[in-house]
Amino acid sequence: MKVNREKSAVDRPWKRKLLGFSFLSQKQATIRIAPKSLLACKERIRELTNRTWSISMEERIRRLNRYLMGWLGYFRLASAKTHL
Repeated sequence: MKVNREKSAVDRPWKRKLLGFSFLSQKQATIRIAPKSLLACKERIRELTNRTWSISMEERIRRLNRYLMGWLGYFRLASAKTHL
């Protein structure tokens, strides 16, 4: 098996990202959502709410709700009160 040098490194936890999560350097371990993951979420919400997309409002809301429920479920352990 080959090791990817970019993904495999030994470093401080707050300097590394892991599966969309990052960590804060505090006395207690604080898990947060990585900034790149937040940007990806915002971009996906823009795509789902695009007004030029010709689908019904009901279908648009159903798709947005499905995406957000999955996203929030995945990141439920992270501290993200300021972003939500």
